[in-house]
Amino acid sequence: MTAYYGHTSTLALLKGYGVDACAVDERGSNAFMGVAFRGHVETADWLLANTDCDVNHRNASGQTALMMASLFGRETIIRHLLDAGADPGIADQQGNTAESLAAAQGLSRIVTLVKFNL
Repeated sequence: MTAYYGHTSTLALLKGYGVDACAVDERGSNAFMGVAFRGHVETADWLLANTDCDVNHRNASGQTALMMASLFGRETIIRHLLDAGADPGIADQQGNTAESLAAAQGLSRIVTLVKFNL
């Protein structure tokens, strides 16, 4: 929850005490998904730089952080996830990809970003 609310300094403190920054919640979502959903760029960048969390981790529905960021138009986080190796071709259990989720929201700039990694 610390990452979900963008409390980067608290996340760093907890990691120093051995707390797993990559732990998943009851739905199987990890910290990247929370920051992608909420749009906390600083926290996303901290996670990328200070953890070995899987950027392609899938929750119980098969969704990834890139899908969450694409659904909500989080362009900066999308760029950073793609740079870190996030796979835009992953589909969730309903067949949605980061690109199709952005398209469904009418986010053409995000569709282009995800499709062509520009």
